[in-house]
Amino acid sequence: MDESLKSLYSWFDIKRDEIISGHENERVLISGNKVLGYFPDERTAVAAALKNGLEPGNFLVQRCITEDAELKMFYNVNLAVGYGY
Repeated sequence: MDESLKSLYSWFDIKRDEIISGHENERVLISGNKVLGYFPDERTAVAAALKNGLEPGNFLVQRCITEDAELKMFYNVNLAVGYGY
């Protein structure tokens, strides 16, 4: 993962509860450690980022879910695909 994306995800993770409050299951667009907006899906969020002149790697689109829900989803996907975690 690009260092910029790692930094953006770290910022999201630190502020996750604040960011997702009232926006559960929406997608949040983040750049420069700022929330730029909330969207119903990834496609709409990425389109908004590109329309605003952001380049891939300089923004993050993240689903607004709790850390526990994200971990469960990660492990369930990996088990279903057969990575054997």
